[in-house]
Amino acid sequence: MEDNRHAALIGRLGGYTHLASVLGIQAETTKKWLRRGIPARHWHKVCALQPGLTPAWLERTKPNGAQAKRRRRR
Repeated sequence: MEDNRHAALIGRLGGYTHLASVLGIQAETTKKWLRRGIPARHWHKVCALQPGLTPAWLERTKPNGAQAKRRRRR
C-alpha cells in the first residue's frame, strides 16, 4: 500500500469530520478524500489551515488516481 500523505494531513488537521466542519461541507465528502486525495478546488482552503502547506506540495503528494475523471451518471 502506498503512503497516502493527503490522508495523513487530514488526520493532522483533526480528522475528516472536523475538517468537513471547518470547511462547511459534508463529512462524507471529506471521508472520500482519505482514499482519493484532497481535490484541487479545495487546496487553497486546506493550505490556509496548515502553516507552510502549499498547493505544490498537495499536487506532488496526491494519491495515484486522484483527480480522475468523474464517472458518468445515468
